[in-house]
Parts: sequence; C-alpha cells; structure tokens
Amino acid sequence: MVSRLRLEFRKYYKSRRKLRCILKETQRTLDAIAAENFFPDENVSTDLLTPLTLERITHILEDSPAIVIMGQDTKTKACLVNMLLSSDILPTCNGSWRWIKISYGETNHVSLTLNLEYEVVERLHCNEKTWTTLPVEDLTRSENDDINCPAVLEVKVDKVVLRDNVQIFVTPKDGATKVLSKGILKVLPIFFYALGEHPLSQENLDELRDLKETYPDYPVLFISSEINMLVNDADMELTESEQHHLQETGSENRSTSLQDREEIITEKINLLGLTWLNQIASLGFMRMEESVEVDQLSWLVGSDYNSSSQFINSQQKMDQLLRFTEECLQKYLVNASNLLNGVHTTSLRKFILSAFDMARELQITPRRIQYARQKENELYSSLMKLVSEKQEEVTELIQNIIDEMKTDLIEGDRNYHSESINLENDDTREWCDTIRAATLKVQRLLLSSLSERVAKQLVTSVDCLRETFVGTLQRCLLSLERSCEHESSLLASDALKQILSAAYNVELTDNSTSMVHSFLERLRQLVKSLPLPWSSTPVLDVSWRRRVAVDILNSLNSARLSKAIATQFREKVKSSHDSFQSALRSLESHYSGKLERTEEQRVAIRKIHAPRLARLALESTSMSDMVRYGIPRQGKEIGRGQYGVVFSCDEWGGAPGPCAVKSVVPPDDKHWNDLAMEFYYTRSIPDHKRIVKLRGSVVDDSYGGGCGLSPAVLLVTDRLSRDLYCGIKAGLSWLERIQIAIDVIEGIRYLHSQGLVHRDIKLKNVLLDTDNRAKLTDLGFCIPEAMMSGSIVGTPVHMAPELISGHYDSSVDVYAFGVLFWYICAGNVRLPFAFEQFHNKEQLWTSVRRGLRPERLDHFDDECWTLMEQCWAGEPPRRPLLGAVLPVLESIRERAEQGKSEQQKDFLNAREASSLIKSPAVSLTEPYNQRGVITNAHTAKPRPRRFIKHPALHMTNFFYSSTCPNLYIQMREF
Repeated sequence: MVSRLRLEFRKYYKSRRKLRCILKETQRTLDAIAAENFFPDENVSTDLLTPLTLERITHILEDSPAIVIMGQDTKTKACLVNMLLSSDILPTCNGSWRWIKISYGETNHVSLTLNLEYEVVERLHCNEKTWTTLPVEDLTRSENDDINCPAVLEVKVDKVVLRDNVQIFVTPKDGATKVLSKGILKVLPIFFYALGEHPLSQENLDELRDLKETYPDYPVLFISSEINMLVNDADMELTESEQHHLQETGSENRSTSLQDREEIITEKINLLGLTWLNQIASLGFMRMEESVEVDQLSWLVGSDYNSSSQFINSQQKMDQLLRFTEECLQKYLVNASNLLNGVHTTSLRKFILSAFDMARELQITPRRIQYARQKENELYSSLMKLVSEKQEEVTELIQNIIDEMKTDLIEGDRNYHSESINLENDDTREWCDTIRAATLKVQRLLLSSLSERVAKQLVTSVDCLRETFVGTLQRCLLSLERSCEHESSLLASDALKQILSAAYNVELTDNSTSMVHSFLERLRQLVKSLPLPWSSTPVLDVSWRRRVAVDILNSLNSARLSKAIATQFREKVKSSHDSFQSALRSLESHYSGKLERTEEQRVAIRKIHAPRLARLALESTSMSDMVRYGIPRQGKEIGRGQYGVVFSCDEWGGAPGPCAVKSVVPPDDKHWNDLAMEFYYTRSIPDHKRIVKLRGSVVDDSYGGGCGLSPAVLLVTDRLSRDLYCGIKAGLSWLERIQIAIDVIEGIRYLHSQGLVHRDIKLKNVLLDTDNRAKLTDLGFCIPEAMMSGSIVGTPVHMAPELISGHYDSSVDVYAFGVLFWYICAGNVRLPFAFEQFHNKEQLWTSVRRGLRPERLDHFDDECWTLMEQCWAGEPPRRPLLGAVLPVLESIRERAEQGKSEQQKDFLNAREASSLIKSPAVSLTEPYNQRGVITNAHTAKPRPRRFIKHPALHMTNFFYSSTCPNLYIQMREF
C-alpha cells in the first residue's frame, strides 16, 4: 500500500505542470491587456493578479510537497519513517536530532547542508563505511546549530516509495514550525505526528499548539506506531498484581487466562488512546461528538470525529495514510486552481462590465452630441424669434421708460444725474468742448439707466427659455466635457452660458446710430445758442443739466433704439452660437477618435481577451473538478448535437441523482473560445428552477490516446428525462404543453434578468423532468448583449429576421418563443408547411425577411394565434415584453384547467365567447407591453388562413418513401 504513495505524487506533479502553464498564460494575457491600455487609470496586471494572490499561487506551484514527520520523541519518529520505507534507515532510539531529509537516489548518499543550499564540509561516519542504518552520531544536532538557519542531513536512498520526487522530512524536537513557516525549506508540508508509549508531555503539547496556531487549516495525521510493541511486550506494562493474577492461572484454564490477558492489555491501550484524544481535542485538532462513546481501539479509526485530522494504527490502517496524503495533495491543487479561477472570473466580470460600458458609450455619446446640437439650435432659433416678435414691445417699452424719465426730471428727480459735473476753467480749452463733455456725461447716465431697465424686461423673457433648455442640456454638456480633456479655450457649456446671458449684456452707448444722430442734433442747437463775447458765460448748474437731459430724451427715437437693441442682441447671440458650434465640433472630433478606439477595444475584448480568459477559467475550474471528482464515467449515448455527444452518468461530484455528460471536442481555437464562454455564462448563472444546472467540467487530455488531438471537454449537467421534441412526439396533453410554455418564458426572463440572451430557443433545447416541467439547456450561444459581435447563430426556423443583419437584441428570444409556441399549440413536431418548400436555409431566410411565418392551423384559437403573431413580429419594437406574455399564457392555462373535464364543449364555448370578450392577447398591443413602436391591433389586418391543396398531400406513401423525408429532416435540423 505504501508503494502507491509515489503514484499520488506523480499525479500531483502532472497536475501542477498544467497549473503552471495556466499561470504563465494568465500573466501573459493580463500583460497584453495592460499594454493595450484598456483601463488607463489602473494597473490591470497588479489589480487583477494581486501580489498576495500571486505569492500564494507561486508558493503552491513552485514549492514541493513533502511528508513532515513530527512526534513525541525521536524513537517514535524513527519507527514511523522505517515503517514508511519498509527498512530500518533510522535507529530507534531517543536523542537530540537535527533536520533530516530523505529522498530518492540511485545510490545511498548522505550530505550535510545549510537550508538545503550550501553543503557543509563535515566528517560523517556513514560515508566512511557501508551502512543500512544511519549512525546516531551523524543524526545528532551540533550545539552550534542555528534554529533559524538549520543544518539539514540529506539522505538519498534507493527506495521505490521515494521515486517520483517523494520527500520525507524528520523534524527536530524544537523550532520546526518556525522554520517551516518562514519557507526556508520551500516545502508544502503534509503533517504526520507519531505517537509513542506515553501520553503527550507538556513539551509535546506546546509544539502542537504552535503548529495549530501557525497552520490552523492544515490537517494532521496522528499515527500510533507503537501499538504492536505494547501488545507483544505486555508483561512489561502490566502492574505487579496483574502479573501475579496471570501466574496463578492454571494450565487447565490457559485459554481463559489468555483471554483475560488480552482484555487487560486492550483496556490499557484504550485508556491511552482516550488520553491522547482528550489532549489533542483540547488543542483544537479533533473534536469528539458528545453522543459518541469510544469502544475498544475506536480511537484508532478516526471516523467518529468531525475534523480532517485523523488517528490511525500504522500497522493496520495504511490505506488511511494513503488517503490522507492524497487528500492533502488534492487540497494544494484545488487551492491553486481556485485562486487562479478567482483571477479569471474577476477579470472576465470586469471585462464584461467594461464591454457594457463601452457599448453604452458607443450608443449614448453620439446621441448626446446630437441632442446638444439640436437643443442649442432650438434655443438659438427661439431667441432670434423672440427678438423679432418682441421688437414692437421693446419699442413701446423704451418709449414708456423715456416718458417716465422725463416726468421724473421735470418733477425734480435727480436720480439720473445726481453726480455733479466739475469742469475747470481753462483758457486753452474752447467753450464748446466743455459743453460737449458735459452733454456726453449726462447722455451716458441716461443711457445706462435706460439700458438697465430694458435689460430687465428682456431677461424676464429669456428666463422662460432658460427653464426649458438649460437643465438637461447643461448636464449633457458637462458629462461630455468631464470625460475628456478639452483643448479649446472655450467650452460648449461656457458658450451656452453666453447665449443665455446675452440679454444681461445689452447696452445703449453713444456709438449707436441713434445716439450719434441725437448728439449731433443737440450740438447744432447748442452752437446756435452760443453767447456773444461781451455777454456773460452760462453756468453749468443743476437746472442746465436737467434741461439738457430733457432735450436729450426728447431727441431719442424709441424705434431706432429698439432696432439697435435687437441688432446688438442678435450679434451677441450669433457670436455665442458660433462659439458653441465650434466647441461642439471640437468635442465631436475628439469623441470620434475616442469612439473608434473604444470600438476597437470592445472588439478586442469580445473576440480575443474575454474568450482567452474564459478558456483559462474553464481549464482552471476543470482542474479543480478533475482533482476532486475524477473523470465521470460515461454510460450510454442519450443525445447527439452539432458540436458534441451527450452520455448518461449515474453519479459524479457528490451530487445526488443521475447526470448527463456532454462530450465536446473543439476542432480549433474559435470553438474552444465559444465553448469556454458557454461554460462561463452557464456556471456564472445562479441556480434557477427553469435552467438546467451545470455541475462541473473536466478536460480529458487522454482523448484520442494522446496522439496530439484536441482534448475532450466534458460538461456535466443535471440529467432530465427527455427534451420537448420527444415529449411532443410521444404525446403531451394541452394542459401540460401550455405549462411548458410558461416554464420556458420564466427561464428566458431569468436569463434576460442576468443580462444574457439565449439565441437558440428551440424544441431540442427545452428539457422535461419526470413531471413534464421544462428547463432551458444548451447555452452554447448564450451571451450578454454587450458582448454580441453580430455573428449569425441559432436554428434557422427559430431565427428572427434581424439576426441575419447582425444587429439584434434580446427580442430575438421572443421571436424564437413565438415559433416554439407554434409547435406547442400544434401538438406535433412536423415542420410548418410554409417552410417545407425551401431547399436550403438561404431561401428560408430570404422569405422570413419578407414576412413569411408559420401558417395558422385549424385548431388554433384567436388568443394563441394573436400571441404567436405578436411574438414573431418583423420589427423588434413591436414584439411584446415577456412580462406581458406571461399573463396571457396563464389565462390560457386557466381556461385549459376549467375545460379539462369537457374539452370539446368548453372549446366551442370559448370560440363563441372569444368573439364577444376581448382576448387577453390583444393587450399585448398596448404601448406599455411593447418594446418601442405603438401598434393598433384593432386596425391590423389579420393574416388570412391558408388552405393549400398540394398534390403531394394526396401521395402520402410517395412522400415518405421519396427524397422528401431527407428534406424534412434537413429543415428540421435548421
């Protein structure tokens, strides 16, 4: 049994090599992704494959597993090692030993090294003569040995059990746990603890306590290596009274005395075992159930305890030793596989979410720019229209303001010219210049007040437009400008603010045409009134300023001022509009290049990086399933598809009940990637009663005898009784079929809620359990909408017209359900007559795009037929939402349940009632039940029933005996 130990190590190293390849490919893929700068502000390689995770994976894949022998003393350790090697390599005596490493070598060789790296030149007795048992002198630890830098005695022996890189380490009595935890020896420990003749000492307990704290999740195999010695030398262990009792027994009662002797010894051994159990349980290694009573030697079995740590008798339970070692090796492989799979699934989830974001950006950004341009044009047109419509009102407003200002001046109000005009008398200055300066100052004061009052009235009108346009438009512009570093000095949002603030900036200045005309007219009047040289100079006092202000107001023309204001407002709005358009064009140019890069990145994620990571995820999780459960045993063939064969399997993975194994051999990388994506989506979907559960997967490298062929991928799922095709062919009641339709809708809705599109809804992909309840299967074409590349996939008869163009969404599943519902209502699997006339799928697709659909059969009622027509509508927005389809199916089921006793009578009554009562299926045409365009079911012309007489229909025997069946089978496989 021990010789099989090396076989477990061989399997371990084989699996480890595969995991190393997966790790290298993972690092290479993440580095390639980081180099393409998909996420500019992130270090993808470090964020997805963190240093801590990489360190844990590297520790498992680079360090070698080794059996680490610990124990009560050196004697028990030596006994255990000798038993494992079936040879007395170590002397069975106590002492202070150093670290000992035993491995395979073609010839016996012993050397002393520091940390297994540097050989120490030291005289070893075993190298001076031939040996079978190592000398104690070579095993004894020197006083100068450093615990942190241990000296290891490496022993190479020619033993079969040590082949395939099996290593055994024997620990010293102190400091072993500390050395192992530091990784100095670079081993993955498999802990064996040898128990001797006595209960654990305090030193032993301290050592085990330290081991438990350092390796809390590592199991320990406790082995009693001294039990046979106790039985053989029992007289030494018996008390004096017990030996005297045995001597007094006569020869006539020898058989009875031997039985008593064995009972006494068994009781002693059992008491020692109970002592060990209590001591080890107090440390947390093993926990004994309160309801379990330990009988004779039951502590050696270890099956009554809730822990991975175990007790065994090394002479009688060697199969448990082998199983324990196998479990430890599997645990290391599973941990590495799970860590790698965690990196893969996290990366895939990140990329799929980023693909959603990219798809959203590709759709939303052009619409945002278009929306911003449209709304700004509407705002610009509204402002221009406002100025034209409000010019007469502005003229009247200006005239009213002028009249109010004149009234205030005449009544003595000085608010408009309260500032005094200080002019110095300068002989070098002409008197007319003084008059002109004073007049201009009064004029500026009047115009400033007039502009302020006119602007207030304009702002009131513009504020109404601000409430209409600013909110959404401004947020749209800010979102566009926030996501890019705009190079222009003027942003579109700033230009929008200038457009809206044009009314605030209206100013009446003396440069205006009307102002110049008014000023010249006033100046001529002043010149005419110049005083004679001999007369006194007029005083520019308050009354003079009031008189000048009134004259200026009288000279103002409200029509001209209104026209000047309108012209100035138009110029400002036009300038801001041009600035906005220029900034928006700059934004559009920036996003044009950015969206091109985004589309390239989305294609790269969808076609290259995500499939590659999905394949790595498939390999890593398959490795975990392979290590834990092995290859499933394939039974008889239960199905065959385009890409694989389905076999039955009685049990796999510990799950109850039979399962099905889908064996797929991908011929190339594309099929590998498609299969990997199918596996990822199927396994990532939470369990649902209407989706077939995927139990696991295994990559079988032995397929084809290892002749370089592609390995077979085995996908293990729940096994159901049959598919819907076989169910309808065998005969299902109408009530059972309508319930299946409801189950299919629930399954599709669940997939859509997970962001997935099935894309291949058909009879063969609907499985039935023993109660004829349906579950969806074969998610080979299932994919998120953001990851769809426009590929043409699916079964032609069930494919929506837009699938041919490559631009489609989740509504293709609604179309496919409409065709599936036709089969459910028809109650047979015969191809619709409308599709039988085509010889290939290209002809079929052409006719489907032109509006060809399955014909209406005689027994279809209006409600079912309306539902079919709604589901397979040519335009996706006209197809109903699945949430609106479900109530219709439930109402049909209720009618079927009510009419189960008298089907014929209820069928006729329903036909009569359908003409009087509005069918629930008509509600599917309501706007809230459709995806987009509103349609009117009452005005739509119903499809006429087609009753076609074909000559072939009168030649039944000929039809089934000629080539037509081949054509029928071919079209059915579409």
